[in-house]
Amino acid sequence: MLLKNAKIALPSGIISGEILIDGEKIAAVGKTLKARGEEKLNLRGKLVLPGMVDIHVHMRDFSERSKEDLTTGSRAAIAGGVTTFFEMPNTRPAITSASVYRRRLALASRRSLADFGIYFGVTAENLPELKKLSPPACKLYLDGTLGEVDYPTLEEALRLVSFLAVHAEDAATIQRNLKRLRGGEDDCTLHARVRSPEAEAVAVAKAADIAARVKRMVHICHISTAKALRHLNEYTTCEATPHHLFLTEKALREQGSYAKTNPPLRSASDVAALWQALSSGKITCIASDHAPHTLADKGGSALEAAAGIPNLELMLPLLLTAVNRGKLSIQRLIKLCCAAPSRLMGLEQKGAIAPGKDADLVVVNLRREHVVSAEELHSKAKYTPFEGWKLRGAVERVFLRGELVYQEEDFLVKPGFGRAALPLPP
Repeated sequence: MLLKNAKIALPSGIISGEILIDGEKIAAVGKTLKARGEEKLNLRGKLVLPGMVDIHVHMRDFSERSKEDLTTGSRAAIAGGVTTFFEMPNTRPAITSASVYRRRLALASRRSLADFGIYFGVTAENLPELKKLSPPACKLYLDGTLGEVDYPTLEEALRLVSFLAVHAEDAATIQRNLKRLRGGEDDCTLHARVRSPEAEAVAVAKAADIAARVKRMVHICHISTAKALRHLNEYTTCEATPHHLFLTEKALREQGSYAKTNPPLRSASDVAALWQALSSGKITCIASDHAPHTLADKGGSALEAAAGIPNLELMLPLLLTAVNRGKLSIQRLIKLCCAAPSRLMGLEQKGAIAPGKDADLVVVNLRREHVVSAEELHSKAKYTPFEGWKLRGAVERVFLRGELVYQEEDFLVKPGFGRAALPLPP
C-alpha cells in the first residue's frame, strides 16, 4: 500500500510525502516514491505518527472482566493510537508465577487487537522463579500492592532482570500517614494526604540510590512531584501520565473518587515541574496508566473507593490538544510516546516511521474538535475526570503491522490479531 499526500512525523521534523508499506513493514519513506501497481490511499494532508507504545496499562480481565477485558481494553488502545501496550501484573490472580504469566500471555494472544507485552510481578517470595523464568519486563510495587516488599528485594531484583519498573510510594510512610490522619475529614483529599509527596520522594530516592550502587537501571512509574524529580540520577528512567500532566488536586476536590489514582493528583506547581521535566528530557516517556473500574468500585469513602483513571483513548487527543496550544511539539510527542518507550522495552522494530520498521502508523486530524464523553469511550469504564473537556486533535486511522485495523470508529480486525511484542519465555 502507498500512503500518499501525507504529513509524516519524523524526529527531524514534519515532511510532506509518501509511505510505502510492503507486508508488515515500512518499505520506503520519501517525498515522491516510485511505486507502481500498489493500492493507494490519499491521506489529503493528514498527519501520520508512529504507532504509540504505552508501557503502563491495566487491562483487568481474569476475574475482573466486569471492569475491563483484553478485547475492550485493546480496542480503547487502538482507538487512541496505541498499537503496542505493556500490561501490569496486579491482576486477579496476580501475575507473580510462571503459570499465571503463561496463562496471561495466552489470553492476550486470543483477545487483544493490539500488540502487547506482559509484566511479571516481583515479590519477596518469587525471586527464584523470576530468575528461572527471566521475563523481559518486571514490576515491583513498593506500596505493598502485591504484598510487602522491602528495599533489599528491590536490589536483588535489579541484579536479576533486564527491565524493572517500580511503583515508587514508600509503604512505611503511607502507613505512618494513615495512622496519623485516620479519623480526620473523609474526603478524597485524605487519600492524597495519606499518599503524600514525601511517600513518593522517599521511595524514588531509595530506588535511585540502590540503582546507582549496583549500577543497574531502574524505571520509575508515574512520577508526580517536583520532590521526586530531584532524586532521579543517571541510573533512572521515568514516565509521566496524562492525568498527572493535565489535572491537579483541584480535580480531586471537585470530582472526588472519579479523579482518585495512585499516586494522587498533585499541586499546580508539581504539574508545572512535570512539564518542565518533559521539556528538559528528565522525564523519559509518557504512559497512560490506564486503570479502569466500575462505577460501583468508585463509590464509598475516600479510602475505600478504587484508585485509577481510564484514559487509553484520551492520551493522544490530550497531547494533540497541547500541540495545538503550543505547549508540546510533534517531535517531542513522538519521542515521548513512540521512540523512547520502544527503546526502553527493546522493541527495535517499533517506535518510528522508517524503512524496516513495523508499519504501525496513526493518521490524525489535528484540527478535528470533540468533547469528551465517558459513555462514548471504548473502555468498559464509563467515567473520566476529563468529562466535558473540549479537545482538538483526533485519531482517524490506525495501521498495525501494515494492516488497516481502525478507521473512523470501525475496528477492522478481530480479537487475536495482536501479537506478543517481545520473545516469549520458554
